[in-house]
Amino acid sequence: MTLPCPTINQSEGTMQNRCSRSGRPRWARPSALVLLLATAACGNLTGGGIGEARVSVTGNVPAPTPAPTPSPTWSALAAPPLPTSHEPDEADEAEGKVAAKFLLFLITEGGNAVQLGDDEVQVEVDLQGAGEVDVVRASITATRYSELRIVFTEIHAEVDSGLVINGQLVTGELNVELEDVSLVVSRPALLDVSDGDIVEMVVDLNAPAWLTLVDPVSRTIQEAAFADLVNVVIR
Repeated sequence: MTLPCPTINQSEGTMQNRCSRSGRPRWARPSALVLLLATAACGNLTGGGIGEARVSVTGNVPAPTPAPTPSPTWSALAAPPLPTSHEPDEADEAEGKVAAKFLLFLITEGGNAVQLGDDEVQVEVDLQGAGEVDVVRASITATRYSELRIVFTEIHAEVDSGLVINGQLVTGELNVELEDVSLVVSRPALLDVSDGDIVEMVVDLNAPAWLTLVDPVSRTIQEAAFADLVNVVIR
């Protein structure tokens, strides 16, 4: 899909974070947003040379293993810590899949949006991060980039077991409720790409974190809660 160069109001200097419904049904493709963001053919990207961007997706990047606890000293034994009431995350044992549809853009220091790949990404990954799925390999201009922009059009989880909310076992399909036809999530991605460089990024959907925020009645998660918890890891 080769996107035409959009017309941008230079007096505004910014892009909209969401495309409006404008009376369109929820399933409509956000073509206006795609045209607005995909300015890869516009602007003057003069870095000189070509690099490559590789993006993969995971449902969860496991937390690093904590360092071993030192042996207690005499004073620690004399004054043991009080027990806490903290309980494990209710989604730690959840099993199932999370699926998403989105577009990817790298943003240059000059503010140009460079689309990664020609089509919308459609991916399904394990909730707990068992493995990663490679979704994009794209040539990019050798220059400096400041952020990775993800334009989600659909996010939902299919939980088989292990998710407990307010003492209630929740299974089946759970949806992130989008207020408009798309949700823009931006994360810093400070990259200085030279000719021949390969940059690798992982979009961490962080499913166990936002699944605990599901409303067990409506079976939905607010988009703001989801957006706050998505991570991007630069390798």
